[in-house]
Amino acid sequence: MKRMGKLLVLAMLVLSILAVSLTGCASFTEFEWSGEERGRVDLTLSVDEDGNFTILQMADIQFTDAIGANSVEVMDASIESAKPDLIVLTGDQISPEYLIGQKGKAKKILNQITSYFDSKRIPWTAEFGNHDGACGVISKKEMLEIYQKSAYFIGGLEEGEYWESYINEDEDTYCNYFLPIYDASKTEIVHGVILIDCATSLTSPYKGFTKGQIDFYNEMSEKYKGVEFSMYTHEPTQEFQTMYDNREDTSIVPEFKGEIESPEDGKCYYPTKDPEMNEYFKESLIANKNVKGIYVGHDHLSNFAGIYNIADDYSMLLAYGRMSSYGYGEWKYFMFSASKRKEYKNYPRGARVVSLSEGNYSTYEIYDAKNGDGAMFERNRIYL
Repeated sequence: MKRMGKLLVLAMLVLSILAVSLTGCASFTEFEWSGEERGRVDLTLSVDEDGNFTILQMADIQFTDAIGANSVEVMDASIESAKPDLIVLTGDQISPEYLIGQKGKAKKILNQITSYFDSKRIPWTAEFGNHDGACGVISKKEMLEIYQKSAYFIGGLEEGEYWESYINEDEDTYCNYFLPIYDASKTEIVHGVILIDCATSLTSPYKGFTKGQIDFYNEMSEKYKGVEFSMYTHEPTQEFQTMYDNREDTSIVPEFKGEIESPEDGKCYYPTKDPEMNEYFKESLIANKNVKGIYVGHDHLSNFAGIYNIADDYSMLLAYGRMSSYGYGEWKYFMFSASKRKEYKNYPRGARVVSLSEGNYSTYEIYDAKNGDGAMFERNRIYL
């Protein structure tokens, strides 16, 4: 049965790739670059004079072709609505399994993505999802080299002035970053943004975090003791499933808002079946008690968020980012019933906002009002 299932998925994937190739070529015109030279822009992240800092999470933009006008519209509206100090892309920027034998096209898409964010003149960073490195179409190194064309990209293949990193090619993990956020005078670190990369995998169970990645988080926790973190990764960790399963028990989950992608089976697609690494990560979170929130993507129609009491003396926010573009194309060709395809097509795109302010930490969704004027709705704000 498992063999038949895999063959069926492979057959549907081949058909969808053919469908994509027959849809014609869109325009790969790059967006207007900032014109700034990399290394010449001050990318020091700091709160404003009132102690405020805003992070915009954009999830699963997942382009398989040129960036369409509808995607530009919702991405523009998300940025305009949030007015972020930092943009974080949480993986699956492209889906190379639709681009087999088309490395040049993959590069064009990545140049469009990079030029789009560079044109905004806002510091941005990214980590990879389970799709980005699929099928060997383009390596993660090459993708990072393209991202590094942007003067506003925080991250890369080497240590930098504005970030610390952990790279392990054997683990297929590259974008593990720590980004410090300073006070208004840019002298003291008041918060940290930590990204944990995702290994390539088109089927579950996913590999999940490696020991090296968790060790990197622990090293940053020790180095920046007393600093609270916001953590971004692609796939939900086991904690998301635990929170969802206990969402009606207020002693474990004091607050819960939003929906799960697959309510019929109540499954969050957390990254690994490896109990040892799951437990090591949980033990590390509880030992450090410094992660205020974990923000993920991957489950395209999940948007829930909640407060999870992971220990008697430690609570954190767990939240999904909303799909941030119309680049995801599988709904056009296969996979799911007609009603599911319609749901994907009509699902309002948007983003997740994390707001840091003096004494307050909160998150909320923004999504396309679809009224033609670029307005965005806000909902489900949760304070920790």
